[in-house]
Amino acid sequence: MTKVSILIAARNEADNILDCLRSVEALSYPKENLQILIGNDASEDNTGELVQEFIKKKPHFQLITIQPWEGLKPSQGYSDVGQTQLKGKANVLAKLAKSATGDYLFFTDADIEVPKDWIQNMLPHFKVNVGIVTGITTMKTPPFPLSGRDFLAFMQAVEWLYYLSITRLFSLFNIPITAMGNSMAVTRTAYDAVGGYDNIPFSITEDYALFRAILDKSFQFVQLFDRRVLTISKPMPTYEQLLIQRKRWMYGAMSLPFGLRLGVYFNALTLPFLLLLGFFFPRITLSLTILGYVSVTAWLAGVLNWLQCPQLFLATPFFWFYHLFTNFAMLIYYYGKKQTIWKGRKY
Repeated sequence: MTKVSILIAARNEADNILDCLRSVEALSYPKENLQILIGNDASEDNTGELVQEFIKKKPHFQLITIQPWEGLKPSQGYSDVGQTQLKGKANVLAKLAKSATGDYLFFTDADIEVPKDWIQNMLPHFKVNVGIVTGITTMKTPPFPLSGRDFLAFMQAVEWLYYLSITRLFSLFNIPITAMGNSMAVTRTAYDAVGGYDNIPFSITEDYALFRAILDKSFQFVQLFDRRVLTISKPMPTYEQLLIQRKRWMYGAMSLPFGLRLGVYFNALTLPFLLLLGFFFPRITLSLTILGYVSVTAWLAGVLNWLQCPQLFLATPFFWFYHLFTNFAMLIYYYGKKQTIWKGRKY
């Protein structure tokens, strides 16, 4: 059977890492063909100790301590480090890949829970010349009744599935949008063909950088939209933390080809456009607003029905308004903040 290596980068993940490792341990893939590598990225909490205790008597697990870029303290910023230097999560994954023995490299995050048949449902999509396969992710949602923070979790859950469904739609026309490092697999052949993370210019969105590098080497991609590969993440607890996360994502969005980048701006500027148009053409604005609301809500309802996620239907009537506001807020935050802070480091 095919040998698979799972790579997990972990920095200050004491609150999440055990849930992740339990889900990986529960994978149905034969353990004799499975290697699980966890990179402890100079964590300032007890992430490393928790991992070390969990993996005792589990020989297919390995904890690797990762040092930050030479010359920097663990929590120091990276804004002055050259673009070709390995740093942050890319540095961790590069080191883990060097220790990986699998024919396929599977990537997930320390705050992710994977389904038990994740590997078996990803591997069959590696047809001839397919170098990278990505899955889908949603958020862990709380039970009723809901608080304001809980409602934000529901919005994030449906937001991920909404945008991943759009990504899937584009992929059907062989138009690559992005890949997600929390549910992604690449062939060892494709990874080595690009020289791995050591040979890719640094990006804070390291998953997208690897995705583009693999496609540039003429490998094909597959974007899945299948409940069997649905991974579960932890939502951002506050709106401010959500914007910090999305600022990092915006760096990847701004690396898209020109036509797709225009789509990002169109999405972000829909709210101020409708507000401005409403002053001059209220009837047209009302018609466009209703059309947009019905279209997005109907699409999302279809997506949730396809993935059998009835618990998320609660969010569908409100999603369009959240969608408009958050896209605009993301753009303002992206241009308004000079640095990105991620896992306690500045970029």
